[in-house]
Parts: sequence; structure tokens; C-alpha cells
Amino acid sequence: IGTPIYIAATPSIAADFRVSTTLAILPVSLYAYGLGVGALIASAVSEIFGRGIVYKVTLPLSLIFTIVGGSAHNYSTLAAARFLAGVTAGPCVSIGAGVMNDLWNISLDKTGTMLGLFYALMIMYATQVGPMVSGSLLIHHSWRWTFWLSAILMGNLSVASFLIPETYAPQILRSRAIKEHLPVMKRGDSLGVFLVSIGRPLHMIMVEPFVLPNGLVLALTQSVVFAYYVIYAILFEDVYHFSQYQAGLTFAPLLIGGLLAIPVMAVFDRLTYQKARAEAIRAGTEVHPEKRLYPAMLSVLLLPISLFWLAWSGRPSVHWIVPALSGILFGLAYVLNILSIVIYNNDVYATHYAASVLAATTFLRFVISSSFPLFTPQMIHSLGFPWATSLLGFITAAMIPIPWVFFKWGPVLRSKSRYLQN
Repeated sequence: IGTPIYIAATPSIAADFRVSTTLAILPVSLYAYGLGVGALIASAVSEIFGRGIVYKVTLPLSLIFTIVGGSAHNYSTLAAARFLAGVTAGPCVSIGAGVMNDLWNISLDKTGTMLGLFYALMIMYATQVGPMVSGSLLIHHSWRWTFWLSAILMGNLSVASFLIPETYAPQILRSRAIKEHLPVMKRGDSLGVFLVSIGRPLHMIMVEPFVLPNGLVLALTQSVVFAYYVIYAILFEDVYHFSQYQAGLTFAPLLIGGLLAIPVMAVFDRLTYQKARAEAIRAGTEVHPEKRLYPAMLSVLLLPISLFWLAWSGRPSVHWIVPALSGILFGLAYVLNILSIVIYNNDVYATHYAASVLAATTFLRFVISSSFPLFTPQMIHSLGFPWATSLLGFITAAMIPIPWVFFKWGPVLRSKSRYLQN
């Protein structure tokens, strides 16, 4: 919620610090960029020292930087605090999935599947709830309260982190050995392990046939969400003359679409994956992970449709409800896309490299999408609302072949994967 809750405060921040709209939006991008960098670093550190210590160190630091940002009296302090708050909040994005994999086989265990789904949904829904929360908050409070609310939430998470037991098996065994005065296995060269852990995701981006294409799909989908923060403000405040609070509520259809994705995912799982898995068990074989891609194959078709719908219905002569309802289709496609691809990656790389793949795709997702809030206003002013939004539609349309190609040729590509062969 740290990224979207700030966006409604940008006009007030621009006025208070006497900076341009672009500079006022920059801390949104800095926070998102920090999330990507922090997720990559946190994933590597957790492979050395375990999950728990990373949470216990980074979440209080993120709380401190959030408070610094809310207390800032100059723009430089605000921007720096937002970036550092993002870096130290990165573990919330990456390590949570690692904890799920520590406890359950996400693909096969029903409890693990449901909790993994719930965890992913909470991360995605925060991007849609944030604008609604910030719009209502700013009716009676200053922009600083967007930071105070984030600090309250982060403070609760910081306290909770000290109550969460360690889940990373090597660290559990190490702690048990120390407690029972048994020989302790050495960690080895911590710097070397860290460099390998942080270098592997970056290397996989360059050499693995699945990581870069799937990472780009996730990144571009997230980029459109970040662009929506600006698009909706311009459309509903400038064209339909909504207040900030009313414009924030127009994100409700995206939330509804995301909720609809849950039964849609369940139907796909029952009709495609579970059926194929039962047949594979009877035949004594393994189900192909490509059976996970049906929701993604649907979502890449729905994404450009929803954007073209928004682009050409958002005008004064058309009632505001028409462009707003396009958000249902986009929210559905957004959640289907991310969940399906993350689960597919997890199935392809199993427990050996799933954490590295998640770190790689999370890094791509936030680093690429972080720039979109910055140039979206200029893009709309240069091209006009219909064509600027249509451009996003054309970009998402270019992603359509990716899951379909993996569905068709996934087994062949897996046979050529350097990491899977090792």
C-alpha cells in the first residue's frame, strides 16, 4: 500500500515544497524502485541468515524511514526517505513467498496453495485499495497523514515480525545445534554466498528462456497499474470533475475484478490442472506445468481489451460509469496474469530455483514499472487521453503471444534450460 497511498498527495506535496508535478510524483517511482532492489537483496540475505532476522531488521528500518518522510521539511529528505523506505520494505514482497515454500509444497498442498493465493492477493489488492484510502484520508488531513497511516501499518508489522518463528530449514538446524551444544555447520563464505544468491537471479534473467519473458509480462502489467494512478486522476478529476475522494473510489471496480479472479482461478484449476494431474498420477507420470497457464492465456487477451475500452469511453459525452466499469475487466486480468505466471514459474523451477526466479521477476516488475508514473502525464498531454491509453493497450497486446508460446513449446524450452538441466 506504500506506493499508491502517496499518489493522491502529490498536488499538496508539489504546493508545499514548490516543486513541479513530475518531481512530486518522483517519490512514487523511487519507492517502487526501492521495492525491486530491496526484494533482490533481501532474498539473497535470507538464504544466508534465514527469513526471520531479515524481517526483524528491515521492517523497523522501513518504519523509521516512513516517519522521516512524513516529517520531511524539504523535498530532498522526502525523496531519499521514500527510496530507503522502499528498499527496506522489499522483504515484504519477496520473502513472504519464500516462507510459503518453506512450509508447504505450494503446487500440491491445498493449505499452502490457499495461503499462497491469499498472500499474493493481499499484495495485489493493496495497489487498488491504496488510492481509495488516500483519497478519503486527504479530505480532513494533510498529505503527511498518508505517511502516518503507512507508519502505523508498518509499526504493527514490525511488532508482528518478532512473533514469527524461523521457517528456513538450514537456519532452524543451525539454531537447534547451537541451543543443544552440538557441532554447528559453518555458513561458509557469507560474502560469496551473498554474491551467488544475488547474482543468480540476475544471471537467470539473461540466460533462462522463461524468466525474462515472464518477468516482462509481470512488469508491464504492473506498469499499467502504476500508470492508472495518473490516468484515473486526469480522467475523473479533469474530465468528469470528480473530487480526489471520488476519483479514488473509481478504483473499486478494479478491486471487484480482482475478487472475481478467485473463482475464475478455481474453475481453471479444477477443469485443467487438477484433471491433468489426476490423469498423470494414474499413468505414473508428472503433470506438465504448462497446465497452469490457462488463466494467463486468458488474461493477456483481456488486458488490451480493458485498456481500449477505457481509452475510447473516457470522454465528457459518455457517462463516467462506462470507463469506470472497464476496471472490472482490468482487475480480473491483472490478478489472473500475475497469479498464473508466478505459480507457473514456481512449478517449472520447483524448490531449487523458485526463490531466485521470484527475486528476478520481482526485481524486473518493480524496476521497470517504477518509471511509468513519471512519464504518463507527459504522454497523456502529448498524445491525448484516448491515444495515450491506447498506446498502453498496444503494449499489452504485444505480450499476448508469450504465455501461448510457453504453453505450446514449454517442454522444449525446459529441455534447453541451463538451470533445469543442472
